Amino acid sequence: MGNNENTLLNAVLEHIPATFHEPDGILKYPYLDPGGVYSKSLWDWDSYWTCKGLIEIADKINDDCLKRQTIKYGMGAVNNFFHYQGKDGSLSILLNNNDPDCFDCRLSADKNMAKPVFGQFCNMLLNNTEAFPVELINKWCLALEKFYNCYENRYLHPETGLYLWANDVAIGVDDDPATWGRPPFSSASIFLNCFLYADFKAASGFAEKSGKSILAELWNNKAEKLAEAIQKFCWDERDGMFYSIDILCQQNLSQHRIFGELNVNLKPFWKALPLKVMSWSCLLPLWCGIATKEQAERMIKESLINKDRFWSEWGIRSLSADEKMYSPDEPRGNPSNWLGPVWIITNYLIWDGLRKYESHEYAENIACNIQHLLDNDYKNNNLLHENYNPETGVGISAPGFWNWNILACIME
Repeated sequence: MGNNENTLLNAVLEHIPATFHEPDGILKYPYLDPGGVYSKSLWDWDSYWTCKGLIEIADKINDDCLKRQTIKYGMGAVNNFFHYQGKDGSLSILLNNNDPDCFDCRLSADKNMAKPVFGQFCNMLLNNTEAFPVELINKWCLALEKFYNCYENRYLHPETGLYLWANDVAIGVDDDPATWGRPPFSSASIFLNCFLYADFKAASGFAEKSGKSILAELWNNKAEKLAEAIQKFCWDERDGMFYSIDILCQQNLSQHRIFGELNVNLKPFWKALPLKVMSWSCLLPLWCGIATKEQAERMIKESLINKDRFWSEWGIRSLSADEKMYSPDEPRGNPSNWLGPVWIITNYLIWDGLRKYESHEYAENIACNIQHLLDNDYKNNNLLHENYNPETGVGISAPGFWNWNILACIME
C-alpha cells in the first residue's frame, strides 16, 4: 500500500462516521449520505457507491465492525427508498427527513425517477450478509419488479429497445450535452442504458441466489435484449465509440398550396441518430461488459489514453478535451459540471472496466493518478472536493465531499 493510499484511507476512516445517520423525521430507517454540502440527504446512486466503497474498504482492512455497520445503514437506505415507492413502481431520486420525493418523481410519468442502481444495491447487500431475512428478499424482489416495470412503462422506446430520460433534471451527469437542454423524451442516454443493463444483471443474480429462478431469467433476458439494442444503435464503427442517441426521427408532413402533401414518400427508415459527443459515459460499455474485445481496444487506444481527449495526469476527464463545450474549470452548483472535470466515480468505473478487459497497466495508472490527486487535496486543504480541474488538479466544487471519493481506496 503506497503512502498516498495510506493517507487517503486514514482520512476516510476518520471522517466517514459522519456519513451514518439514524432514522430521522420521515426517514424510518438508518441511512448513509454523501457528506459535505449534501449532508443528511439520501440520494439514489450516491448511497449505493458510499455503501459499496465502505464494504470493500472494510474487507480490505479486515474490519468486521465497519462492515456490519455499513450493511446495516445500506439496508436502511434501500428500505427508505422502497418504503416510499410510488404506486406505479417509481422511486425517488432524493429523500430527506421531511420530504420523501424532493424531485416529485412519483407524481408524473413526464419526470425522471431514481437511477437504476437498486438491483446492484440489493445484490451487493445479499452477497455480503450471511443470514439475509427471507421476508426482506421477498419485499425487495417485489419492489424491483415494480421499479423495472415503471421504467418500461415510462421510458422504453419500443422502436429501438432503448430507454430515455424524460428530461434533463437530476440525471446524475447533470449537464451531459447529449441530454442537457434537449427536448423531453429524446435522449437515449448511453449512461442510462448501461446502468440499466448492469442493474438487470445484478437483479438477476439477486433473484437467482434467492431461489426465484423465474424472475432471474426474466431480468437476465431483459439485460441481454438491452445489450443488443446498445450494440445496434449506440456503437459507431467510424469513430470507434458508443454514443447516446436521439430518437426523434419522424416523418414531418405538411400541406403545400400547390404541390399538396409534402414529404409523404419518405418515412425515416433510420430509427435513431447518434449524438456524437464524447463524454465519459461513452466508455461505460467497458464497465458493464457490453463492448466486444475489438471495440474495447479501439475505445482505449483511440480515445481513453489520448491526451487530447480523455487522459490527463490528474485522472480521466469527464468530457473529451477536443469537444467544443469542454470547460472543466467552471465552478457551479446546479447543474454540476461534467464538462471536463475529473470525477472520482468516472475514474473508478473506467478503472473497473479496464480490468475486465485486462488493460491492467492503464488501470494502475488511473489508480495512481487519482490517489495522488486526492492525497494532494487532503494534505493541502484537510478535505476532499466533488470534482477537480484535469489541467491543474485543483478542487472545483463541494468541499467536504466524501461519498464515492472513498472508492479511490480500493483502486489498486
